[in-house]
Amino acid sequence: MIKEIVERNLADPASVVKNAEEALRAAESDSHNYFLALDKSLPLRAELLSKSGRRGRLFGLIIAVKDNIDVEGLATTNGAPYAKSTPSRTAPAVRQLEAEGALVLGKTNMHELALGATNLNPHYGPTRNPHDPARITGGSSGGSAGAVALGIAHIALGTDTGGSVRIPAALCGVVGYKPSYGAFPLDGVRPLAPTLDHLGFFARSASDMAYLMEVLKGVRAELLDRFRFAVLKGIAEVDDYVDKAFWRAVSALEKAGGERFEIPVDVRRFSYARAAILLAEAAAVNWSYLKQHERSMGRDVASLLKVGASLPAPAYIKALEVQREAKSYFGSLLKKYDALAMPTTAIAAPRIEEADSIAVRPKLLAFTELFNLTGLPAVSVPAPAPGLPVGLQLASSDDERLLSIALSYEAALNALK
Repeated sequence: MIKEIVERNLADPASVVKNAEEALRAAESDSHNYFLALDKSLPLRAELLSKSGRRGRLFGLIIAVKDNIDVEGLATTNGAPYAKSTPSRTAPAVRQLEAEGALVLGKTNMHELALGATNLNPHYGPTRNPHDPARITGGSSGGSAGAVALGIAHIALGTDTGGSVRIPAALCGVVGYKPSYGAFPLDGVRPLAPTLDHLGFFARSASDMAYLMEVLKGVRAELLDRFRFAVLKGIAEVDDYVDKAFWRAVSALEKAGGERFEIPVDVRRFSYARAAILLAEAAAVNWSYLKQHERSMGRDVASLLKVGASLPAPAYIKALEVQREAKSYFGSLLKKYDALAMPTTAIAAPRIEEADSIAVRPKLLAFTELFNLTGLPAVSVPAPAPGLPVGLQLASSDDERLLSIALSYEAALNALK
């Protein structure tokens, strides 16, 4: 647990330097392609921190930062060489982590312009799944998820516009958390679709995530005795392997004190609306790149931006109306239930050579995109699976309640082992 690591660092500040040296070596030798840039001065910064007398609540933790989030002194590429720039300031969210004693290791590989769910990057290469390097991590924050899964970083930052934190968390077997819309400032973060963009976080466990959110936002998650959750059915077809893992996770939720309900839903209109908003706004944000660099873009990114550029204004306005309907619909559900439960993705991590198929994208996005449209907080936690990781996604109307249910689920799952 990161809290225990911090306590050890506080007891022995010299260990901060050792941890930094080990993290840098691990990142430099990693063959999974998780990092696009490393701060080679990390051990020196760790030494200065250990001798400075400053003792934050994240003292000495190693963090990885998705490469669409600015860190002074490290280039920001947004997953594309044509978008590369060197920021003069560090994003406020990163500064907040540093103020508590965390140390930035480097910038992580991502899907080009954050517009994709596979992390197959044509410029910097794919990120490889920590459980099977022949498979994808998912994206667009795949490098951040992988760095946490391998233990190179204790925590990592990503962004989430349709599932870009929760999808790679599910496929890599870590916890990926998308707080409520607007919970963290997006200054110093490259936009994709401002109406849907969220900052997100990766950790190894729900308890680590709960501690992190207590430090950063004052969220006080705690174990619950009883809660009500609804399994949403009818969103998408789920493959058998994922389905079995999901229902094992549901059993753990029930053992944690959850009362289960099953609710059939039809969210096709919401899915279409999210896609229309995403593509229209992404095309507007990246218009100059599309005009100047279309030929060097990945085919998927260029195609999606061109679709967005061709959407008529009435379609975008209508999509915003449907977004308001979605917020109302899910808001009413969450007056009856403490949380909503579903798989994070419909499939486990596909092989790299199979992931470029047009059929893969909706199987990764179908469950996650709803909570960018509504802005509700959502988290992916590992489900019990015998091989490749599977994610259980939980959503709620309240960050504290959501993390409390995730904590309770994790405790019940650990008790079953």
